[in-house]
Amino acid sequence: MRSSTSGSAKDSVQSVYISGVTGVASADTSPLRWCFAVQAGGGSPVSTTTSHIPAARSRGLDRAQRGAFLGALIGWIFDYYEVFLMTLLVVPIAKEFDLGSGQVGLLLGMQLLFMGVGGVLFGWLADRIGRKKVLIITIAMFSVFTFARALSPSYEVLLILTCVAAIGIGGEYGVGQTLVAEIVPPHRRGWWSGLLYGGVYVGIVAGSLVGGYLMPEIGWRWTFVISGLPVLFALWVRRHTPESEVWASRVRQTSEGRAERTRISPAIVRVWLLCVLAASLQFFAYYGIASFLPSYLVEQGSSVTSASTWLLFTAVAGGVGCFIGSYLSDRLGRRKTLFLLSLLAFVSGLALVATWDQLLDGGTWVRVVFFAFFVGANGPAVFGALFSESFPADIRATAVSSSLQLARSLSFFPPIVAAALVPSFGYQPIVLAAGIMFGCLAALSWTFTETNGKQLTT
Repeated sequence: MRSSTSGSAKDSVQSVYISGVTGVASADTSPLRWCFAVQAGGGSPVSTTTSHIPAARSRGLDRAQRGAFLGALIGWIFDYYEVFLMTLLVVPIAKEFDLGSGQVGLLLGMQLLFMGVGGVLFGWLADRIGRKKVLIITIAMFSVFTFARALSPSYEVLLILTCVAAIGIGGEYGVGQTLVAEIVPPHRRGWWSGLLYGGVYVGIVAGSLVGGYLMPEIGWRWTFVISGLPVLFALWVRRHTPESEVWASRVRQTSEGRAERTRISPAIVRVWLLCVLAASLQFFAYYGIASFLPSYLVEQGSSVTSASTWLLFTAVAGGVGCFIGSYLSDRLGRRKTLFLLSLLAFVSGLALVATWDQLLDGGTWVRVVFFAFFVGANGPAVFGALFSESFPADIRATAVSSSLQLARSLSFFPPIVAAALVPSFGYQPIVLAAGIMFGCLAALSWTFTETNGKQLTT
């Protein structure tokens, strides 16, 4: 086996660069970086120098890149729109179907669990039929089954339809993130990948507005009807979103016998497990606080509209943190940025425990601490670029999507745990656990290899 550089179009491409899996990439921004070429047959890594950033260091995107980014972004917006809208819809749904807190927690938790199923399934599919096709399939699947939920005659039917819709939307982010990572300029990948994650906060705002202001007027069933409209967006994606040339090139090379499929080595498994662990800490901590918060506030005497205002507040704070994380990712590197964000969430999480009793009163200090916590809770602003840069093209969507969404599916536990603990112990134990998890994520950030600016050729 021999390594090939990105400029050798005629050379045999038989090695896969996976800086961040087996080797140490330089953390600086020099145009040449050391990474390791790992033979597809599982041989020993050899030191290799790769040419890096194109001469034109444009800060913007061309038409094709914009199409890919917007296609992934809008699909991702509806992902979190769905998640946070459900945290508000469960209030009238619980009244209509006479549900207990355990059944509400199960509905929210199963939604997250089956998003993980979608992440694994559609990540694998995207490595075989392409990123673009899978984006269209996931958006259409989510929309159709969201329409169907409006007709749910019982809690059991609603639960099943929610799980199927979650499979669809769960496959979107990892695939969209992979597409964006492969198509944007390497020296701006952290910025654009982070902004893609920022669609979370647009989705939260939209979900909060629809759930807090429109849903009380039209009911939860008509809210599901409106929420199924993204099916129209699938047509836009089909027309305007390009396929990843990195993926297409890898498929051609494999079919022509110029490259072998990547064999899953212990080094690749190790990094994948690191990604799952990092994402699990992030999502456990985040969903532990956010998923049950509206229901908790309503039970404490707040109106649904007031509860949605707190969700809007978290979205504004998160948006600020996302911009900060996206900017720093290309300048300080992936590891340092992840460490700083997680450290802020850890410190402010501990402070939030001490000020939690002031939450309903809206005291100034609790607002400041609450804001700081959600600014720091932005590890995924770094995950997209870091995870995508850590795997070769023919398993990239599978690895990125499965690690993110498996972690997300495991986070179906926090809403259930919160539902069980909050009535007896209040919210402080949940907040404390979240803060500690962010502290663990800050420490874990240093176990990753720095991949900032890596050229994704195969």
